[in-house]
Amino acid sequence: MDAVSVLQKEFCKVNSKHKELQEGLSNLDDLVAAVENNQDLDCNWYLNQVKTELTNISVSHKDWHGSISRFGKVIDKQLTENVSFFTNRDLISGRNSQLLHQLICEHFLRQGNLELVEKFVQDSGHKLEECKKRPFVDLNQIVGSLKKRDLLPALKWCENNRPALKKRGSSLEFMLHRLNFITLIKERNTAGALKYAQILGQFVETHKKQLQRLMGSLLYVSTGIENSAYSDLIDPQHWSDICDLFTKEACSLMGLSKESPLSITVDAGCKALPALNSIRQVMEAKQLWGLKDELPCEVDLGPSCQFHSLFACPILRAQCTKSNPPMRLECGHVISNDALKRLAISNKVKCPYCPQETSPSEAKQIYF
Repeated sequence: MDAVSVLQKEFCKVNSKHKELQEGLSNLDDLVAAVENNQDLDCNWYLNQVKTELTNISVSHKDWHGSISRFGKVIDKQLTENVSFFTNRDLISGRNSQLLHQLICEHFLRQGNLELVEKFVQDSGHKLEECKKRPFVDLNQIVGSLKKRDLLPALKWCENNRPALKKRGSSLEFMLHRLNFITLIKERNTAGALKYAQILGQFVETHKKQLQRLMGSLLYVSTGIENSAYSDLIDPQHWSDICDLFTKEACSLMGLSKESPLSITVDAGCKALPALNSIRQVMEAKQLWGLKDELPCEVDLGPSCQFHSLFACPILRAQCTKSNPPMRLECGHVISNDALKRLAISNKVKCPYCPQETSPSEAKQIYF
């Protein structure tokens, strides 16, 4: 959607201006802390630095507000389409409304917005049990610690859930210990790294090759691992990856997907609306509507929104559904049930890919 790409571009500008402002405030805090902690300093120099930083903050603040104002105007300009035609209020009434409230609560619990969840529960009347909220609170606290590069809470969580993680074949606990070991290497703490290597010994059967690399990195403790062939071990990206891995494993143990279902739904809707909007008049005329739950055109949501195997009938060139399942002919070729009915003549079906004939009753439904 062109409007979405324009909005994303403008939002990036707003975010960039905000980061500049935050950086200026952080520099000012550092200057204040330096003055407070150092009595023997050049006051004039620090005073000039503070004045310069205040000027930069003032400019950044003005630019930030300007970008916010422009962003509002871009929203008004770009989002002019009326999408009310595609809404169905029956889908969010009755029991479905409770499911929607549950999705919203879960979404904000995943983000750690506990106060917002409490306010939403109060306004909507949705009942949220404490036992459902507590795991998300713990999850966000541990992820917060990981972002601060504190591995202890996550390691304790892994210890408490070790049987379940082993059953899943998870590498989370090893990856956490790996980061601890790499931190010691980066700090050039040879004795600490050698001692910690004993803890890593428990993973020798499952992560032998990675352990060999970690042990090899010990050779460069004195000269610095950043100048060796093992420099990739200290890539900061590993800390972001461990946050994602922990979230994935924790959500899996709770029986949840890694991504918020609400986020996935909104993302799918944003991808589908342009295609649906382009054939709006056809939809209004209902010329292509078939079954009640059938879309009038195929909408490609991309691989990020595919969660199970799909089969498109090679004859009708349409995706199979529960009401039109894939059917296997005796020869082994697969077509949709609707195609099977159309090809049937006198209780016989000739395979469209080979000369073999078969009876429609002999075809078997395939489950993916």
